[in-house]
Amino acid sequence: MKRHRRLPPAIWALRRQQVWERDRGRCQGPYCAGAPPIPLEVAHIDHIIPLSKSGSNAIANLRTLCRRCHVLRAGHEHQGMIRAALRDEIIPANWRPLVWEDKP
Repeated sequence: MKRHRRLPPAIWALRRQQVWERDRGRCQGPYCAGAPPIPLEVAHIDHIIPLSKSGSNAIANLRTLCRRCHVLRAGHEHQGMIRAALRDEIIPANWRPLVWEDKP
């Protein structure tokens, strides 16, 4: 199985911008329908299929998320962001029922 890795910083910066532009700067998460665009500088670019599960850095496998939707996405890859999001009041103390997964 081929293991995918993060892209070099300069290429990743370009890929981030391409994904953000494709998504028109709007979060693709479940809690942001109709929300205004978010600036590229604070947008999170999420791997739909994580690199750890044989996902790739292809544009089709990437999407724009706001910090809240990214933190609340199910998967061990996102667990490290929870403490900081609680501290910054991005998510509520009772965040667990808000965790979401992609529909197959």
